[in-house]
Amino acid sequence: MVLVVGDILLTYAWVRSSYAALRNLHSHGLEVVAADSYPFGMCQWSRLKKDFVRYPSHYDGEDEFVETIARLCDKYAIRLLMPSHNETEILARNRRRLPEKACAILPEAEHCELFNNKARSYELAQSVGLPLPGRVSYSAPGEVSVAVTKAGLRRVVVKLLTGNSAKGIFYADTPEQAEEIVRRLIKEYSLPVERYPQIEERIYGEGWGCSALYWHGEPISLFCHRRLREKIATGGTSTLRESARNDRLREMTQTLLGKIGWHGLAMVEYKVCPDTGKIWFIEVNPRLWGSLPLAISAGAEFPYLAWLCATEGPGAARRYQENAIIRYPWRGRWLMGDLMIAATQCAHLKPLQAWRTVFSGNCDAIDDLHLDDPFAFLGEVFHYGSRFLVNMSNNPAEKGMVG
Repeated sequence: MVLVVGDILLTYAWVRSSYAALRNLHSHGLEVVAADSYPFGMCQWSRLKKDFVRYPSHYDGEDEFVETIARLCDKYAIRLLMPSHNETEILARNRRRLPEKACAILPEAEHCELFNNKARSYELAQSVGLPLPGRVSYSAPGEVSVAVTKAGLRRVVVKLLTGNSAKGIFYADTPEQAEEIVRRLIKEYSLPVERYPQIEERIYGEGWGCSALYWHGEPISLFCHRRLREKIATGGTSTLRESARNDRLREMTQTLLGKIGWHGLAMVEYKVCPDTGKIWFIEVNPRLWGSLPLAISAGAEFPYLAWLCATEGPGAARRYQENAIIRYPWRGRWLMGDLMIAATQCAHLKPLQAWRTVFSGNCDAIDDLHLDDPFAFLGEVFHYGSRFLVNMSNNPAEKGMVG
């Protein structure tokens, strides 16, 4: 017997991208059931959710996780399943075990696997002619130093094939250091040859993103933004960013996603040289993305557009988007992220930098602190604080998240 009816089941509920989706969907009168393996977080403590339920972590056991999600869909008569993070690929791979109607926006599993592998996504981007950082080929860790030198490089980036939010990304200032990092990662993660870390030329420039909703290979909406400040100085999650027009990024994103007939939500990351305008493809996040709150507040309501596609058809979503006003430039700020940057700066005895981080950078919208729902922010603070005490890191990786 269904006791609580929910329109949408939103997974990985603790994080701000999920909370942005919750706020957006709730603003349209939709009932959202939040779910997560953690008991505390943003959606968990939000007054906007219809209900909150826990599930076993998909990192601990895929089968039990999928079975629990299927039961929750039945229990709440869910009309649409909206995954937020790495569980997207797991649910896509097991869609036959889930209610068919709830799976409308799940991407194809093989496309998730493609984009969640940095080497394979690099090769796809190369095949469609996107500009890329130089890549160093090697077949054994002992070859790395020589291979980097032969490529004419010194400073390089070493990437595990699976990772997110700067997790699994390492920077080497010399060929010898690159070899040392590769050896360590292969040993630490017991990597077979086919999963050896990728080595790329280190690119300097502004971080940009092009977010997209596709419906069975057809674009519904695209939105570009550039990063103004990042939680980790070398690259990663942005704490301040603004909407910006960039037709070239839109074209490149449509070329890449159109090549495979992408379906669902994704954000493609690029680096752009501010002086020359040169662009490099970096990676694809085949799921909700951290800067989603900016897109929504600027007028690109991706979660609601996905709901319209699933329930009324892509035509309804396109009509809604055509009537929307996209704000340029429009700045969004992740307050908790800036507080973490400031705390790190204070720890390094840089109080003036910390002051500027907290009190500079005008914005039009804040990702995580809303006066109509203050406990959601407290849930975020409690989540990050508790994980910091356990891991002594403000960017911890769960087992299975990188490798």
